[in-house]
Amino acid sequence: MGVPPELNVLSWIIFIFLCLWTGIAIFATINPYFIWKITEGWKARREPPRSYFIIRRIVSGIFALVGLSLLLLPHLL
Repeated sequence: MGVPPELNVLSWIIFIFLCLWTGIAIFATINPYFIWKITEGWKARREPPRSYFIIRRIVSGIFALVGLSLLLLPHLL
């Protein structure tokens, strides 16, 4: 008895989403200024304080860890 094809397609969609999620989160952890420039820099009159980028780096690092753990979860069980 095999896996239904719908479940296989859904698994691939979730896998691609998690890869994109993790990749963007890792990039945002490395370079939060670039992410700010793309998402909010065009509407800002001046740059936010340094603490803003530190908080964004911490939050994106948490998101990267969540993404990595969800990607590795099937291999650990």
